[in-house]
Amino acid sequence: MKKIKIFFLILFFLNSNLFANENTDFEKWKKDFKQRALANNISEKTFDLVMTDTKFLANVIKYDRYQPEFYEDTKTYISKRSSTKKLNKGIDFYSNNKDLINIIENKFKIEKELLLSLMGIETNYGTYVGKNGYPFFTSNFKL
Repeated sequence: MKKIKIFFLILFFLNSNLFANENTDFEKWKKDFKQRALANNISEKTFDLVMTDTKFLANVIKYDRYQPEFYEDTKTYISKRSSTKKLNKGIDFYSNNKDLINIIENKFKIEKELLLSLMGIETNYGTYVGKNGYPFFTSNFKL
């Protein structure tokens, strides 16, 4: 029993040290990223507003490393994420937001087909916006 307690204590201290290192690495990254943002004309006020409350989340890294596009073959990946219904939803979405999408295509040099494909996969054309429910794209969006 004593050996088990010692094992768990060692395991606890090793893991707590691991998370401390990850947090230190994240804070260093954030500091470096701030310098990069400032060098690219992002104001310090804007950076601080957006980044002040950020924190390292180990599960985010874990989930990022296990994205389906890395372990599913192409045919499986595409067949799970495309359908006639989704295609029609994308066509409707484009029809309703054509002016804005064309502006984005021209201003940011991103092909509208790629933009729409990514929006379909990542948000189902705005119907899934994550747990916090912050829509990133609406027809009221102003550039």
